[in-house]
Amino acid sequence: MNESSLQLKKPKTEEPLSRKTIFRIVVITVLATLFGLYINALLTFAHNTYGFNNRFTEVAMVDHWFYLLWSNVEVLKGYLLVALLYVLVIYPLVIVWLKFTSFGKWGVIWRALLFSGILYGFFIFQLMMAKPYFSNFEYLDQGYQKFGQWFGVAIQHGVQFFVLYIFPVIAISICGVFYLREIRLTLKRNARIFPWPVLGPLAILIGLVVTGHGFVKDQPQVLLEPPKLKPKPKNILIIASDSLRADHLSCNGYSRPTSPNIDKIAKEGVNFTKCFTPTASTLESLTTMFSSQYPHTHGIQHMFPNKEQVAKANASMPALAATLKAQGYDTAVIGDWCACGFNELPMGFQDIIVSDFDNFKVYMSEVVYLHHQILPLFFDNRVGHWLFPKLKSFANFMTPDVVTNQVIDRLEKRNEDDKPFVIFAFYSCTHLPYRTPREYAELWTDPTYSGTHKHMLDLNVDEFIGNVDIGKKWEKLPQEDVNQIVGLYDGCVKMFDDCVGRIMKSIDSKDLKDLKDNTVVMITGDHGDDLFEPNVTFGHGLTFNGGDQSNNIPFVIRVPGLENKGRTINKIVRSLDFAPTLLDLVGVPVESRFEGVSLLPYLNGKENDLSLAWYGETSYLFFRRKIEGEEPLYIPPMDETTMIDPEFDFHFVLKEKYQQDVIKTKERCLRTERFKLIYTPGKFGAIYRLFDLLEDKHCENDVKASYPQVLERMKSALHLWMDEHKESSISEIFQGDNEFSIQSEK
Repeated sequence: MNESSLQLKKPKTEEPLSRKTIFRIVVITVLATLFGLYINALLTFAHNTYGFNNRFTEVAMVDHWFYLLWSNVEVLKGYLLVALLYVLVIYPLVIVWLKFTSFGKWGVIWRALLFSGILYGFFIFQLMMAKPYFSNFEYLDQGYQKFGQWFGVAIQHGVQFFVLYIFPVIAISICGVFYLREIRLTLKRNARIFPWPVLGPLAILIGLVVTGHGFVKDQPQVLLEPPKLKPKPKNILIIASDSLRADHLSCNGYSRPTSPNIDKIAKEGVNFTKCFTPTASTLESLTTMFSSQYPHTHGIQHMFPNKEQVAKANASMPALAATLKAQGYDTAVIGDWCACGFNELPMGFQDIIVSDFDNFKVYMSEVVYLHHQILPLFFDNRVGHWLFPKLKSFANFMTPDVVTNQVIDRLEKRNEDDKPFVIFAFYSCTHLPYRTPREYAELWTDPTYSGTHKHMLDLNVDEFIGNVDIGKKWEKLPQEDVNQIVGLYDGCVKMFDDCVGRIMKSIDSKDLKDLKDNTVVMITGDHGDDLFEPNVTFGHGLTFNGGDQSNNIPFVIRVPGLENKGRTINKIVRSLDFAPTLLDLVGVPVESRFEGVSLLPYLNGKENDLSLAWYGETSYLFFRRKIEGEEPLYIPPMDETTMIDPEFDFHFVLKEKYQQDVIKTKERCLRTERFKLIYTPGKFGAIYRLFDLLEDKHCENDVKASYPQVLERMKSALHLWMDEHKESSISEIFQGDNEFSIQSEK
């Protein structure tokens, strides 16, 4: 065998890959991976969309197909940015690996795929820990829980800390050192590539222009005489959460420590335990709160008003914020998706800093965006909200921290310019379906629970908007599921309380000068929520069954200079009374069209009984009501009674032919300190039920046969309010008699 034949049998060694080739392979691999994720998202979206069974899906597919298509195209910019991020991280890691062992093109590909998977897994784990409700993490979550059971909670938390904090530091450090070294080598090879002589002075110049140093010269001010100081008007800060029940605050006797920060405010002010909203539905309730008018007066009587009804309310109703604005106040609403109603009904506020959630195009965008998992993984942050502004309108993305930061920023600005303000901060913390980060969701829930309500109340949208008998299914919910849902809700209350704590810490800090001593702080809600009390399931504003939980809201107020702090007042007051009370506190004349009264006599201790009764009405009826032996009226499902109005920014509005039907199906209620009368329109006539709240807080036993005189007096007062819009006090209803001394006639 000659030498030439031996040389032919020698294995060929693959030439080392250039960095440019490695970079190209990494780019192509990353793009191919993300393209696969994009196609999967499109297929899942198509499958789920055709799987929905309601009229709104049909409208979306037929009338708005191009908008859906464009929304799916729009997210491609997110994929491209993620691809850039992946390449910037993966490329240096592959180069570093190459220093320890040689490999060819396929070696680069599988390493790029490996690092892509690791990065994706890291962000998935991060999302699972921060927002476990965002996706179906069931198996991953079960594995995480099993790991803790096998190795102990301490090791579990240690691994969690390593993954969430140590791992990204290591990866960023490797990439940072790599790129710094590359820059240094590049400059060393060609020092003139970076024009320091030009860029250095230019950077200094830009810095001076931005900061104003060296360009704006302060002019000396000469005061001929000291200025005459005027008393500074009091500020007003109202902090509220949607669906916040008064009886789930620890300052109101709840068994769990859900509200330590609100409790502190109660100790420094006054706590009203029996505060009621006339209607347990956000839009109507907030309109009543700031106009001090009943829904039948301001005209917003359900959650789907049309363009004309909204315009009429804006033009005719009085408003707390408008009155204060005329006095020189800065007026602002700051909130997330639950505050979207202020975009159409600003209620006198000048600055509306809220999400735009309540229109059909936003709903469609949310459905599209949530199918592209890269958005919650990589863009649930300030950069993402800038790049995809619609994210700020989605319930899953708009976090309470964002609202809290905006409130604190506003307070700091008002502290600087010393302008009086009224700020309404409105959160979605306690709204259905009770989604919170893991730290809150696990506070009072069973760690062994494995049902469908693990991280939030599991609700089928099709059933909710297309089935008036959905209540029958939820009536049979096992007690372990009910306990889980209540635990989730209580975690939501704690999350809101922490937001309150952050704001109060800012107000009470030395940095904000005298805000603490000059700001009225009020904690409240728009309405409560049903949590599977007797004869109810979930929701609000549907019925007065089950007790007061849907209409009884917190009312805790801290007033600078108030004497006799830490008092609890157990008399009926209404959200109707907020506006006149606040105007009274800041020394501004009360609007004559207000239907509420000032509660200042309670606050200053000059009165212990204003004899106020609570009158209420239900809102839009989603579910069929259930009354034993009776047949209440009901309306068809939401997807039949409402429409999408393109002339009203694609809002859901009630069809004209159902306007009167919604009003006719409303329950009305009159509550005194002891008794509660409920009127329900029935198929065969009016249905009246009377309850003695001393013995029956959940309103399970109708006692009208035992108290016929009470029934007649309360019926007369309720119909006077319903028909003539005239309100009677408790003293007038019982003609001066003490209702607690009334005896049963049976």
